[in-house]
Amino acid sequence: MNDSSNREEELFTEALGLPDGQRTEFLERSCGLDESLCRRLKELLSTHDRAGKFLEQSAQKIGVRARAGVLVGEKPGDRIGRYKLLQQIGEGGGGIVFMAEQEEPVRRKVALKIIKPGMDTKSVIARFDAERRALTLMDHPNIAKVFDAGATESGRPYFVMDLIRGIKITDYCDRNSLTTEERLELFVQVCQAMQHAHQKGIIHRDVKPSNILVTEPAGGRPLPVVIDFGIAKATSDHRLTESTFFTGFEMVVGTPAYMSPEQASVTSMEVETRTDIYSLGVLLYELLTGSTPFDTGELLRTGLDEIRRVIREEEPVRPSARLGRLMSEQLAVVSQHRKTDPARLLRTVRGDLDWIVIKALEKDRTRRYETANGLALDVKRFLNNETVTARPPSKLYKFQKTVARNKLVFAGAGVVATLLVASLIVVSVSLARERQVRLEADSDKQKAQQVTKFLETMLNGVGPSVALGRDTTLLREFLDKAADRVGEMTNQPAVEAELCNLIGTLYSQVGNYRRAED
Repeated sequence: MNDSSNREEELFTEALGLPDGQRTEFLERSCGLDESLCRRLKELLSTHDRAGKFLEQSAQKIGVRARAGVLVGEKPGDRIGRYKLLQQIGEGGGGIVFMAEQEEPVRRKVALKIIKPGMDTKSVIARFDAERRALTLMDHPNIAKVFDAGATESGRPYFVMDLIRGIKITDYCDRNSLTTEERLELFVQVCQAMQHAHQKGIIHRDVKPSNILVTEPAGGRPLPVVIDFGIAKATSDHRLTESTFFTGFEMVVGTPAYMSPEQASVTSMEVETRTDIYSLGVLLYELLTGSTPFDTGELLRTGLDEIRRVIREEEPVRPSARLGRLMSEQLAVVSQHRKTDPARLLRTVRGDLDWIVIKALEKDRTRRYETANGLALDVKRFLNNETVTARPPSKLYKFQKTVARNKLVFAGAGVVATLLVASLIVVSVSLARERQVRLEADSDKQKAQQVTKFLETMLNGVGPSVALGRDTTLLREFLDKAADRVGEMTNQPAVEAELCNLIGTLYSQVGNYRRAED
């Protein structure tokens, strides 16, 4: 592929990602004085618009020159083999999908995918054939089943698969206002489907919401089904096509917003299963926040080189940080779609889910999850309140997870601990009160002793031995008054007894034995 052809393809790709009103200005500015190149690109864009949307807003927009003239393909009502085409239900980069009716050996409705007229180049046919063979290799409830394959009379290949009556996973989640936990359960099923594909040696390389349809089997739970392995690549010895299937130099395969750094690389870096891990990380990001890490519209407007640079070099913000940057009205809508309030949504996403997403989106693929199953297991651990492997766990983190897993046990232990603490508090208060009473009693005793000592000293001071040679009438009067008042100390019997004994002794010393006896 020479430099002129490369430039033409890149300009075509960039112009295709712009709104119709901006394409002419872009081409005239980019082509400069090369009028023939500008005219040729305008004709290609015009032919592209007439023939249909070949390239799906995907970075696999290679510069295919449309053939001259009007190309007529199959239409509803036509028959291909034993299948009658009923209506067109989808269109991809190189194929058209019809709902068809199979008439034998069983009557049923199926999806029939056939290469578009004018797109049957060797590379497109090889890719289409790869999808057919890839799907034939797999047998999983979350992957569309292939029933049949063949070629039309004109030689264009087709294959017949299960008719999936569903909508893309992000739309399904929002329309049904699934909670974060319910979205994660669907995501786990998608990871399990990709794990099955990887075990069969198949890389999808274009994991995105439109390639994951959610259907609701009768009486069953929502079932996500992975479709469109149209740009799948074999990773084992499975020979998917008779012809050599390869990706051309500097040809970007995938959808920009979901594309891994190695897919965006211009080097010969081998694309392997961890490419799908990255795309699953983008899908998980969108399920949690309502947007992809890098805006698709912005990427398409920047041009191919800038798309590659952003995907390879710029680090995405954490999902919780993306939610935190939303306007309050936008955050309210996102939260409403998840049956929660903004504060609770932020708490749910912050932490473990941030770590899980960021690990899946690592630029260095050796730092991502090794397998889709590893990613699914970490999401399951989050749902089960177990320790996730996406971040190095601390002892506190492990303890928090243990508590979350055993809420009833720890709640009971908490009640017991609370009762024990309350009991200790009650006992401590009781002991404190008892000690206070004892201290008060000791204080009162000391006071009584002091009073007694004082009275004893006072009465002894005026006793007969002191009053010898003096009139003892005053002493008798004092003793009479003290004897009359001592009976008032009924609340202190010990003090009362001691005073009575003292007064009686003094009465006997002055010769008043009757009063002393009383």
